[in-house]
Amino acid sequence: MTAIVVDAAGVRAVANPPDIRSWVGPGMFLWLDLVGTEQSSVTTWLDELGLDPADVTWAMRFGQTGRMRIGGQGLRVATWIADPEGALIELHLLGCAKGLATVWEGEPAILERTRRLFTERGACSESNLHLAAGILLQLLLATLDDALQRLDSRIDDLRLSLDRQSFSADFSSITRALQELQTFAASFSRFSSAVRSATVGVENVPGIADRGAQELNDYVEQVEDFEEQLYERRRGMSDIAHDFATAIAQRQSEQIGRLTLVSLIFLPLTSLTGFFGMNFDWLNRAITSRGAFFLLGVLVPALSVVLTVAWLWWKGLVHFGLRR
Repeated sequence: MTAIVVDAAGVRAVANPPDIRSWVGPGMFLWLDLVGTEQSSVTTWLDELGLDPADVTWAMRFGQTGRMRIGGQGLRVATWIADPEGALIELHLLGCAKGLATVWEGEPAILERTRRLFTERGACSESNLHLAAGILLQLLLATLDDALQRLDSRIDDLRLSLDRQSFSADFSSITRALQELQTFAASFSRFSSAVRSATVGVENVPGIADRGAQELNDYVEQVEDFEEQLYERRRGMSDIAHDFATAIAQRQSEQIGRLTLVSLIFLPLTSLTGFFGMNFDWLNRAITSRGAFFLLGVLVPALSVVLTVAWLWWKGLVHFGLRR
């Protein structure tokens, strides 16, 4: 497990839980970032921060839906961050009078920029839980831009493949990506509703300052904006999946049409073969010379093919194009 303390003095890794006691006190506020989900270690760290046992238990319960609860002396948020590859990571944020704590699993470097910006924004300059939480939540939400950019790149590649009619993309992978996007969009929509509900009348929460309420309200707006962006991407992916399915159906229809034309060309030849292949004595006796073989076995079948192709060309069903 990796434990990183972020406060007004900067960002530093901490090896032992008791070490944070020197940074927790009156007038001091910090963010304790715990990267790892080993229960005993997390419990020890969160106990040093002074969180309630119920909060500690909640922090270790992963697999939750996105949610948010704001109180005068505490705060709980289950949300997501994204790594540079766009993979989503569940993150739990807890707050108390002494500071904030986050618990998640991944590479510590993912939030390196977030920790630096948290210090630069002065989130730890005063003991204001809701102000610090509002700033941190906005910075965490910004990491999802990586996932959104990766999704945009994938959508552009699929659209380019469709425009070129290369059909190199697997349709099943498109539908799978669309299902994943729809699942996350639905989860984030529920999270957005929870955030809006939690921040209704937040200005009247006991102990909350004007700046803290403002930062939380700004976070609500950013969550709603991100929800709208997800909806636009989902609609774009749905359009691509529909267009791709239509293009595949059209291509299959064209191939069936080609097979039908080929069968029409060889249908007279098949009829001739069936007729002369009948084992009648009079027919066998009548066709004995080389001339009859050349006329009925070579010339007539070739002529039937040529006449059929000419008729299809005259009807406009086949075209002869010369490549340069």
